[in-house]
Amino acid sequence: MKQQSENKGFKLRIPPWLLDGNTRVRLLFIGLSLILWFLIKLSKTGYVSTIDFAIEYSDLPKGMVFTEKPPKSLKIKLQGSGYNLIKYAWFNYRDLDVDLQNLESNRKGQNYWTSESSRNYLEAQLSDENTRILEVHPDTVFFKISQLLTKAVPIKVRYKALFDTNAYVLYGAPKLAQDSVWVEAPANVLNRLNHIETEMITIPEAQDSLEFDLKLIAPDYPHLHLNQESVELKLYFSALTEGKVQIPITAIHLPDTVQMELFPSQVELTFRCALRDYRDIRPEEFEVYADYQEIVKNPETRFLSLSTENPPSQIRALQLQPKRVEYLISKP
Repeated sequence: MKQQSENKGFKLRIPPWLLDGNTRVRLLFIGLSLILWFLIKLSKTGYVSTIDFAIEYSDLPKGMVFTEKPPKSLKIKLQGSGYNLIKYAWFNYRDLDVDLQNLESNRKGQNYWTSESSRNYLEAQLSDENTRILEVHPDTVFFKISQLLTKAVPIKVRYKALFDTNAYVLYGAPKLAQDSVWVEAPANVLNRLNHIETEMITIPEAQDSLEFDLKLIAPDYPHLHLNQESVELKLYFSALTEGKVQIPITAIHLPDTVQMELFPSQVELTFRCALRDYRDIRPEEFEVYADYQEIVKNPETRFLSLSTENPPSQIRALQLQPKRVEYLISKP
């Protein structure tokens, strides 16, 4: 009963003339007339509207890639029927295709596309042949593209030794299955690549040899690809040992009019090397010098400093004892 009372009250608040049957029919016909009028208006051509169209790019020349992302959309000013303009603006009309097969280039080598040369191609993608493109913004689009090139780039091994490097040493350079990897990338990226690094490995203790299958870390550049994901690595180790040799001191830059005697005339040279190389070290491979030019620069000096040059490549550390010597100069 309460609900019926509320409904009755609601009806009483509606103007009586609206409840009249003839009035409702009239309103219905007025509404239909407005709709028909609106539809007739929309069917006419001559309407103009600027609409954002999403863009897809096709037929980029083979072996070429974008080095910077191109525009995702174009603002296109259309003239056509109201139906089509509403469809393009409101109902997510399909993306338009921009064909890059025949890009133009200027004297600076910049590649670009113009809407003028592609207007017919764009209009052909619209669903209504009566819709015309009046303007495209931007009317010229410049592209940064580059050719994909391939070159061999050296591999750099990354490792960290946790063992005592004063007692053991990595013997020789890391042995890779191949010392480089083929990299495909745009030319501007390849020009910046000096090496490709491996993942970091940790070596807790030294052994005669260790083998790893290391992942190659590709730099984070677009369109860069490695022809392999990993590389095999072998490491060899050796204990360090110490040796001593007596080496005669050679005076250098000595004038013909001067004789010089050194005290002492020999020096004890202490070196460290891999145990595997110890038997190959020969005393005659070492050279120790005292430079007469030190006296020329400082005539009051009593001592000459000693130096070595070109020690054997296997030597890890080198010490001289003594580091300076006295001298006596005489004339022949």
